[in-house]
Amino acid sequence: MEIRMMQAADIPAVCSLVRQVFDQALAPDYTQEGKQTFYAFIEEEAMRSRLSDGGFGLVAFVDGDLASQIELRNNSHICLLFTKVEHQGKGLAMALVEQALQICKERDKKVAAVSVNAALSAVTAYTHLGFKQSSAEQERNGIRYVPMIRLL
Repeated sequence: MEIRMMQAADIPAVCSLVRQVFDQALAPDYTQEGKQTFYAFIEEEAMRSRLSDGGFGLVAFVDGDLASQIELRNNSHICLLFTKVEHQGKGLAMALVEQALQICKERDKKVAAVSVNAALSAVTAYTHLGFKQSSAEQERNGIRYVPMIRLL
């Protein structure tokens, strides 16, 4: 496995990976409004804008194949964390999260926690990654999620 910072050239492949995994695993549980909101969020131009506005991402490759990605904003919030279905359960997300949290601490010594708005089906996975639910389930723009936090 190779992990490195996401570069501008990675954005099309990252957006494709996220959409593929979303369509396979999450979209069936989303309303039409939620799907439209999510698809707009993962458009290439939207990702470019977030990354140029202080956000950062990491990508993980297995045998040269893009297998997983993570994107954070403000050095304190996970926007996206997706792993191809065939690579799930192999530690890629954990490796990405740990490296991303280290980068957050290096970039901003004051960061005490990282948050995520976990899809309902991802709460268990985030719990395994060390996150704890920070408030009740919420819904915004058709997307239901559980706010979670991990102290650093």
